[in-house]
Amino acid sequence: MMRKLLILMSVLGMASVANAALHISVNGDPNPPDSKYVLSPSETLKLDIWTDADIRPDIGEGYWALVTARTGAMISNGIGLPGCPIWDGAANAGIPGLRPASDGVWGVITLDTVPSIPAGSVIYDDIILHCTGDVEYVIELYRTDFQTSTLVDSVVIHGIIPEPMTFALLGLGRLVLLRRRK
Repeated sequence: MMRKLLILMSVLGMASVANAALHISVNGDPNPPDSKYVLSPSETLKLDIWTDADIRPDIGEGYWALVTARTGAMISNGIGLPGCPIWDGAANAGIPGLRPASDGVWGVITLDTVPSIPAGSVIYDDIILHCTGDVEYVIELYRTDFQTSTLVDSVVIHGIIPEPMTFALLGLGRLVLLRRRK
């Protein structure tokens, strides 16, 4: 009887991890509107992953990947809650269903070592996004069991590169300041 109860609790627990929706926040904004954020090549954005449902302890683990398929964008670093590690190199982790050329970070929520995680909690913090081009970058968050992957959230970030005329005007301004100094 006890064994059946333990198996039932494990199955229900894993369903709880799978049903807890994960979301992307940008610079602390838990519901970032698409295309609101514009990033120049020298700037970075801070991404977080948070949950909108309670996650209870002792219920298994859930894997995820935060990626972009565009070249010119890099997603790296990050800090997870205790028992929730994060790694770079999602492209090499063997996660199925990602778009070709996707890369970023991935991690696991391991609830046998942490207390419950209440709804609204940031699970992974300080993930860095750096863009080097002037295109639209779609940042995607997937849940995975390494058999299949499901897209659970995405956000659009625009990268910009200043026009050549802007650089020319900055150079002229510098020349004027240097000449004035002499």
